[in-house]
Amino acid sequence: MYCAELSILLHRALEARMEILMNNLSVADWQGQPDDLHEVRVASRRVRAVLDLVEPGLYPGFKRQGRKLKGLTRALGRSREMDVHIAILEDLGRQAPGLASGSAMEHALEVIEEHRRKALKSMARDLAELNLKHLPQLLEVPSLPDPFRAGDLLGAVWDCLEPSLRVAFPAAALLDQEDARALHLLRIRVKRLRYTLEVLGAAFPTPPERQLGHLKALQTALGDHHDRAMLQDHLDDLYRGLETRNRPVLAAGTLEILAQLGEERLIAFEQFRALAVAMPKDQFIDSLRRDLGLEPEPEGNSHP
Repeated sequence: MYCAELSILLHRALEARMEILMNNLSVADWQGQPDDLHEVRVASRRVRAVLDLVEPGLYPGFKRQGRKLKGLTRALGRSREMDVHIAILEDLGRQAPGLASGSAMEHALEVIEEHRRKALKSMARDLAELNLKHLPQLLEVPSLPDPFRAGDLLGAVWDCLEPSLRVAFPAAALLDQEDARALHLLRIRVKRLRYTLEVLGAAFPTPPERQLGHLKALQTALGDHHDRAMLQDHLDDLYRGLETRNRPVLAAGTLEILAQLGEERLIAFEQFRALAVAMPKDQFIDSLRRDLGLEPEPEGNSHP
């Protein structure tokens, strides 16, 4: 059971993030606008980040509304992925040096835009099954214990952070050899730590802005890498289909696009490596404890 101060901090964070989500859901035609759809998806993740921290038994609507939030995030995933791929291809298209890659770019965009149309139809069906207007029921006054239990707020905050901290830093092998799947899993963990730290940052005597900035930069580099790796997979399939159907000009242009994507993917990987080396795990954790007002961990105490 959390101390009263932390329970109140988390409830206020939940109120603020739920308000943002509901405001985003009220925007007209948000499903059809890539930026608005992205904002709804991010807002849903931030609400879920608070739910990962609260005590479920304190909230009567925790399970029911939590399932809806998870369903909302999942429903938007495929459409968001296609929006990102279209944006990447359009940016590359402005750099296309020749007719072969230019024609292939138009063809690739047509294929992915068709995938997006299908994703939007599937998303609409999924959203119709979710009664999102009742999400604020999650904010019903929690059944906090009375009298409140006094406790160590800073220690409780650190206890909430530790599970995410343990897994949000790359193993040495991941810095030496690019592994798309492992990098994607690390990106998820970095994002989870960032959202958790955003929630708990209100308890810090010294706001952890530097650490949040570092996590955001890591998340961006890993996201850029993942987006390009996934798009390469899609275009690999497209290329093989063109080869099978004997479309040599489009196939050659698609290879050019794949080469450009590969260069951008490697740049993102190098950005990630530089960031990881610039603030290793022990340094990050020690600076975070300092800003929280806790003593540094004993020398020689390794962070697994």
